[in-house]
Amino acid sequence: MGQINTREIILFNGTAASTSTGPDINVIQGWQAAIIVVNVTSITGTLDLYIQNKIGQPVTADAPPGPPTGTGIYDDLCHFTQISATGTRVMRVLSMPNVPTANATTVTTADYAIAQSSLAAGALRVGPIGGIWRAAYTIGTGPCTFSVTAQLIPFST
Repeated sequence: MGQINTREIILFNGTAASTSTGPDINVIQGWQAAIIVVNVTSITGTLDLYIQNKIGQPVTADAPPGPPTGTGIYDDLCHFTQISATGTRVMRVLSMPNVPTANATTVTTADYAIAQSSLAAGALRVGPIGGIWRAAYTIGTGPCTFSVTAQLIPFST
């Protein structure tokens, strides 16, 4: 049983033989942190796992204030270090602004280019937790049986 008021969601649960993505999952906005867990129960090659956030894109006919109706793009929230053996890996994500350099009064390099399945291994982004998430994975040699869950931690009251 999870902590009071946490929400646990499954982002992927099954066997994959090739590179693909899981379904879009609506993660309600307003979480302080997420504990993302990948559990690999069978693997013959390698698994690169990304958790991505969907960002809507407008088409010409869309007008402010929205919503955008075009095909969404996906941005990596985190990328687990490449997995080549069975076991469980954990990544903890916090909702916070970019951290400024020592003694800085402003945050620099706060913008970045979209990274779709290209964020460095073992890396994650900081920022709001929520929106539309999905698991994206690259299988080096298949098949691979694994699950991905996220435990969402609320802001304390």
